Amino acid sequence: MVQTYVCLLNACAGAGRIDRAYAIICDMTAAGLGLNKFCYAGLIAALKNKSPIIKFVERSKEWTSVKASSASAENLMIGVAEEELYNLPTAEYVHRRGGFLNRQLTVYHVAFHACADLGNVEAIVVDGNSKDEKYPDIFIVMQIMRCYLRARDIDNALKTFEDHMNAKKPAALELYVTLIEGAMIGHTPKGMQLAQDTLVKMTERDFFLSQKMGSDLLLIASGEKTGGYTTANYIWDLMQARKITSSLPTVEAYYNGLKVSLLLR
Repeated sequence: MVQTYVCLLNACAGAGRIDRAYAIICDMTAAGLGLNKFCYAGLIAALKNKSPIIKFVERSKEWTSVKASSASAENLMIGVAEEELYNLPTAEYVHRRGGFLNRQLTVYHVAFHACADLGNVEAIVVDGNSKDEKYPDIFIVMQIMRCYLRARDIDNALKTFEDHMNAKKPAALELYVTLIEGAMIGHTPKGMQLAQDTLVKMTERDFFLSQKMGSDLLLIASGEKTGGYTTANYIWDLMQARKITSSLPTVEAYYNGLKVSLLLR
C-alpha cells in the first residue's frame, strides 16, 4: 500500500503537480502511514521551484513510521530498485558499485540534484549533509559540481573535483564528464581550456568515453565559435581512436563547426 502511494507521489512530482502531491501526502497521513525517504524525495522534486529545499531535508530526518526499505519481494525478484520504481535521479546509477551511490542518502541525492538543476549555490545542502557525518558519495559530488558550473563558478567546481581526487576517494568517469560538460557552458576560453585539460587527465587515468558520453560532449564542444576548436577536435580524435561512431546530429554539428573555425583562421 505504501509503495502505491509513493509511486503516485513521485509521478505527480515529476509532472509538477504540487497540488496532487500534497493530496497524496494528506491521504497517507489520514491512513496512518508515515513518510519515508522516498516521500520526501518526491516532495523535494515537486517543490524545488517553490520552497526551500533544506527545509525538507531537515524534516526527512524525522520519519520513523515506515521501514527504511519497503521494496516488495516481487520487485527484488525482477531486479527493480525503489529508485527505479519511483523514477528518482539516481535510478540509472543504483546498481553501480565502488562508492558511487550510498542509498542511505536518498533525500540528499534528490536535494543536491534539485539545487544543481536550479544552479542555486546558496541553497546547496553541504552543511546539512555534513551534520549527518555521512561520507558524500560520488553522485553527491557530481551534483555539487553541476551546481557550481551552472552558476558559472568554474573555480569552485574544479576545487570540488580536485578535493575529491586528492583525498584518494573513489573516482568515476562521470566525475570527469560532469566537469568537462559544465566547463563548456558558454564556450568561454577558460572553460574550454579546462574541458580539454580534464579530457587529458581522464585519458591518462584510463577512463574512456562511451558512445553516448562522447557524442554529448562533442555536440556541446562543436558550438564553440571563437576559439581554436581544439576541444571538439580532441574529443573527435579520442572517439576515432577507439572506433566509436558518433550520432548523425553530432557529426553534422562537428563538421559545420569545423568549417566555421577554418574560415575564421
